[in-house]
Amino acid sequence: MPPDRPEGGWHEAVAFSGPTDLAARLAPRVTAATTAGDPVVAVLARDERGALQAALGDTADGVQFLDPADVHTVPPFTVAVGWARTNRRITEPGGRALVVGQHLEDLPGCGPEYWARLDIALDVATADLPVTVLCPFPVAAPQALVRATHPHVGTAAGVIAGEGYRPPQEAVVDFPPPPPPDLGRPAAQRPFDLSTLAEVRGTVTTVAAAAGLVPEDVADLVLAVNELASNSIEHGPGAGVLRMWDRDGDVVAEVFDGGHMEVPFPGLTLPPPRGERGRGLWLASELCDVLQVWSAPGEGTTIRLTLGRG
Repeated sequence: MPPDRPEGGWHEAVAFSGPTDLAARLAPRVTAATTAGDPVVAVLARDERGALQAALGDTADGVQFLDPADVHTVPPFTVAVGWARTNRRITEPGGRALVVGQHLEDLPGCGPEYWARLDIALDVATADLPVTVLCPFPVAAPQALVRATHPHVGTAAGVIAGEGYRPPQEAVVDFPPPPPPDLGRPAAQRPFDLSTLAEVRGTVTTVAAAAGLVPEDVADLVLAVNELASNSIEHGPGAGVLRMWDRDGDVVAEVFDGGHMEVPFPGLTLPPPRGERGRGLWLASELCDVLQVWSAPGEGTTIRLTLGRG
């Protein structure tokens, strides 16, 4: 059995044969968490959600049920950052959050690679946080990948170590992000270097304000882009290109330079004080809704930030 109050993060895959079986496995752990006053979030398919609610009875009122189609519309690293950020804010001192996140490969864009990247990112984002993440998956699904990306696996016989589990820094290499989608003609594009950083900030301000962002969000986006452009100047080739789009409610800002950045989990955790890279990425991730990074030797580095209206 897993410890009741483990130190740091606990990430476990939970095998199940059907909705009723899953509810029987989850109900005691959810009940224990709600009884202790811990926040509980569950992201489940309709049948599994209904079975768990029936098994919990009135206890279900203490669970925040979220729609998987809403949660998983953003990249997996963003989901991991969001869960870690939320749990940092809502967990009381001495408390522990419980997140139940079902693997649902029929969701658009959520194939095996998506879930692998999410699971790997969760191990990084929640490593030092008082949060338990349970990932239900059907017993009929291929288990090699699940076991390789979860340090713990719950089975009918109990909780065991993930067979073939690999540390996140090793595993993530096998699951690179898909290439950046083409966003069409940008609303603004301008090269930059040290002498034109002020103009970059002005461009971001103009485009973001025209797109309808409130002043506070405009300021956040300006600060985030400034951090990334400054990284290109200080740690990269010394210059880059800013592009921006207004996409039906979202403002997207992209910073590109010709360098190569070796940060396996951009924006997921605050780097150590003496870290040479990563602090700007972490700040940009905190300020925006989505941060995405693509970087490869000889191809340059592309970083996209998305901030939504409202």
